[in-house]
Amino acid sequence: MSGKGGLDQKIRITSDPPGAQVFLMGSIPLGETPLLDVTIERAPHTFLILKKEGYEDHNLLLKHHYHVVLNPRKPSREKREQVTRMKTVRNLTLIGYQEVQQNLAVGQGEYLASLLATLRVPESEQGNAIRQLQALMADSADPLDFSDKVLDHFHVPRFW
Repeated sequence: MSGKGGLDQKIRITSDPPGAQVFLMGSIPLGETPLLDVTIERAPHTFLILKKEGYEDHNLLLKHHYHVVLNPRKPSREKREQVTRMKTVRNLTLIGYQEVQQNLAVGQGEYLASLLATLRVPESEQGNAIRQLQALMADSADPLDFSDKVLDHFHVPRFW
């Protein structure tokens, strides 16, 4: 326990694309993403700002770990669609990690169906894709590792 009732907390901060400058409370530089095991004192309104040349600044409240997708400034329609697709895959594989894991265990489910649709897997190839996802899940160290492997394996661009 430390100051103002907060707890010191170790967090991981990653981003797509990497190399974003991270600032605690908007002005204290913490370094560049990816940052692993950064210790931060958590207070009621602790926030981070991520900045990268050519991308919009991203503000967020402190949580256990972060993965942030930075939005390019003035993107084309095609780039916006790529970012939306990549964000959806990230949300399903990071935020919905446990649900995807459970769906993969039984070979079906709402999260898995959404992931397959977002990955644009044709219905005729879904059985094979599910086996590939199960293998990626088994070979992953954590949700972010799984998410990275899914993006790479299914050729979803992360950087633009």
